[in-house]
Amino acid sequence: MFPSALNLQSLFLNCQVLQTSHRKDSVADIPHNNNFDLLRLILAFNVCLAHLGAVSGVRAFIPLGYYFHSGVAVDCFFVVSGFLIFRSYERSSSLFSYLNKRLRRIYPAYVTVVVLAAFFLPLLAPPEAELLFSREWFRYLLANLFFLNFLQPDLPEIFSANPLQVINAPLWTIKVEVMFYLSLPLIFLLLRNRKKWLILCLLYAASIGYSALFVHLYHSSGLDIYLRLEKQLPGQLTFFLAGGGMYLYFSLFKKHWRKLFFSSLLFLTVKGYSFFPPLYPLALAITVISLAVCLPYTGNWGRYGDISYGVYIFHFPLIQLCTSFGLLQPHPWLAFPLLILAILLTAACSYHLIEGPFLQKTSHYRLVAKEDASCPCSP
Repeated sequence: MFPSALNLQSLFLNCQVLQTSHRKDSVADIPHNNNFDLLRLILAFNVCLAHLGAVSGVRAFIPLGYYFHSGVAVDCFFVVSGFLIFRSYERSSSLFSYLNKRLRRIYPAYVTVVVLAAFFLPLLAPPEAELLFSREWFRYLLANLFFLNFLQPDLPEIFSANPLQVINAPLWTIKVEVMFYLSLPLIFLLLRNRKKWLILCLLYAASIGYSALFVHLYHSSGLDIYLRLEKQLPGQLTFFLAGGGMYLYFSLFKKHWRKLFFSSLLFLTVKGYSFFPPLYPLALAITVISLAVCLPYTGNWGRYGDISYGVYIFHFPLIQLCTSFGLLQPHPWLAFPLLILAILLTAACSYHLIEGPFLQKTSHYRLVAKEDASCPCSP
């Protein structure tokens, strides 16, 4: 028998009470002036530049894939999400308040990019294809609106001449992010135990074990399905938990952050993932959170709005469109700044016209737009 909404709400409130004493140790020490906004923007453009060569197929852009790594950037995003979403959950007055904030932040722009692709990209197909309102069209629209991107990542006749036909590959990570949001209340219920660190370690180890199993199955069978399954929620949970752990034990982390930071940098520099994979998410989390909240403040990068999310979800279809129309091939480095400008303008429009109006007045993104000094760092 499923628990009622009232019971779930009661469990959530009990968890909130149990976390109150710990909150004094973690939240109070987190600097209001931090570098999360700048860090998210850098990570979003890292993903963008990493995709440029592979998506466009332009030889001049291929080397960008050696200097920018989308996989590492996504891992960093999950770490940042863990730190900030743990904080958001703990500061929420109710389960509804928490879910409402998450829905307002992530879904309006997500719906927009999916719907725009569904209605405007069929214009690129030959008239005889009759793509609009076809079975494949409905499958694409519904699958992507419900975060099931893997069911229909492309449309017939769209981008078929491009190196890649998928319309918006980065959207798979949004599905994982949503699963993080939904699993966090359960994680906090498990953390009611006095030995929170032990629960975190067990969840972390279970996630590592899941990834190791599917990587082994991939190498044994050669089937790509195992790699795709490895990238789903259980496998990516290590990064989210590592970021969340940095938040829960931030006071302890802050006392030793310099030693931890430089040790983690050394570990990552010598390709720690291939040397000892279980420590990679933790080392990455220490590095990312150190850059965000321990190193000197770099200024209010969110004063004109947060465009990192728009850059992340709109860059891929924009690159696909430019490739489809042959705009990047003749003079790639002349087209490059125009493409970046188009991505920036699209992201700015997305924030100010779509994302911003749905945010609550107390949202971090609205507060930093009004302030040049200190502001809360909660999402």
